[in-house]
Formats: sequence, C-alpha cells, structure tokens
Amino acid sequence: MKTYIQLELETAALCKSIENQPQKRLEVREAFYKKHGCSTLLDPYNFGDSEIAFLKWEIKRGVFNPLNDIKQVGSPWWRNVNLRFIYFSELAGRVFDEKIQPQDLPIPVQAWLDYLKDQTAENWYKAHNTTILNAFDFYINDARQENDVEKVFLNIILYRLLFAQAMVEDVTIFGELGSLLADPRGFSVKLITSLPDFYPTHYPLTEADLATIEGDDLSTKEIFFDIIKDWKEKASLKEIIKDAFQLEDFGVKILDDWIIKPHIKEMYAAASRYDQAPFLTSYLQDKEPCYPYPYED
Repeated sequence: MKTYIQLELETAALCKSIENQPQKRLEVREAFYKKHGCSTLLDPYNFGDSEIAFLKWEIKRGVFNPLNDIKQVGSPWWRNVNLRFIYFSELAGRVFDEKIQPQDLPIPVQAWLDYLKDQTAENWYKAHNTTILNAFDFYINDARQENDVEKVFLNIILYRLLFAQAMVEDVTIFGELGSLLADPRGFSVKLITSLPDFYPTHYPLTEADLATIEGDDLSTKEIFFDIIKDWKEKASLKEIIKDAFQLEDFGVKILDDWIIKPHIKEMYAAASRYDQAPFLTSYLQDKEPCYPYPYED
C-alpha cells in the first residue's frame, strides 16, 4: 500500500508532466471520469460531462497554451487554476483507490472523496466548486494580471457556476427548471459552451467583447415575449430551455440579469458555507461581482 505522501508526489509529478500539454490535461480528466464518473457505454463521462465540455472550450480558447507559445501565449491564471483543480481531484482519486485514511486532508481532497464514496449531483458540485473556489483564491494575484474585460468574464463564469450548484442544493426557487439545467450530466453546459455569446472562443477578451459577454447588445423585453408566446405548445420543458439558450445574446440577459443577479448575495453566502469558502462573500461589493478587486492595494 502506498503512503499519502507517495500519492502526493505522484500527483504532483503528473501535473508537472501535463503542465504545457493542453490535450493531456483533457485525457487525464477523461480517464478520471471513465473510472470515477458512473461511466456507461452511451455516456462515458457521465458526472464529468460538464467538466469535459468546459475543458474542451478552454483548450479551444488557448488559455492552457505554454507561456512561451509562438502562436498564442496561454494565461497564467487559467493554467494554474485548472492545474490546481486537477491536482486535488486526481489526488483524491488515488487516495480512494488505495483505500487509505489519512488525517487532516485538504478541504478539496475531502470533498472529492465524499463524491467518490457517494456519487450524486450534489456531491459532485461540492467537490468541483470547493476545488475551483480554492484555486480562485489561491491564484488571485494571477487574476489581477488579466485585462479588465477578462476580469469581468471571470466573475461571470464564477456566478454561473455557483448558480448551477445552488439549484442542485435547493437554495433557489427554480424547482424542475433548476434540476434540469444544473445536473452536470445534462445537456445545458454543453449547449451553453457551444454559444460564442456565452463563452467566446478567443483569448484574451477585448473591449469589443464586453457588450456581448454581458448581453447588452440586444433589444427590449418585448422581443423576448414575442419569441416565447408559442412555448405553451412545446412538448417539454427541455425544448423550451433549448429555445431560450438558442436566442444567444438574449439568453445571456435572461440567465444573468433576470435570474442570477437578483439573488446573487444570498447565493454567494450559501455557497461560502457549503463549499467551505468563507472568502467568497468578499467577491461581492454592493451586490456586484468584484473578483479579484477586494484584495488590490
């Protein structure tokens, strides 16, 4: 049986070996979920579906590229946050496989072990988001080096992720809509990451991208109601949701400004508790997302 220290060293060596190889990062996570994600023939990643979809988008965007890449330099923040995420989840997988019981585990490792022992959507979100939030805080100085538009985008990504978990944790009022949209095995994350107005495929963002990522270059609410007036004829809630997101810019506005932001203070407070991230509430200032600004000199 290997010791916990040996597993730490093995995991650190793995992360070092894939640091400058974006495709290898993807392969490592695909292998993790084939082993630890309730894999099936039809759905090989299952609980990992949303993570894998997001990872593919990150690779396409080029944020994991080496820092000396000739064609496009990667992002220290995106690279480091992802690698810390991989480290903690892969370490937990090794601890689980070896059936060892170390004491005083890092919070993200324990969260992943909880998921591995009881694979539910709730436990997956706790593992995933506890680890992501740990990395957000650990690499806050790297976030400061991103341009202003990219910083806005980091906040958008964060509050959408917390919103998805909030629906699973049942701290919002969305009921069937929440469980359908948020389940990491569902279609919504794949759909959202395929829409350039939700997640642009270039890096870094520029001032020209700001209106798009915030959903401001669109018409009035009356247009939305004209589009959805026939939804009562739709066969299922899933079809309605697909229609909403296929509105692209308007889907951004619906999700962010009409659904998430009115509840953002309560959502961050709740996530700070169930993701063991007390620093999270400082990422809001007067109900506005402000990562990484609170810690600037």
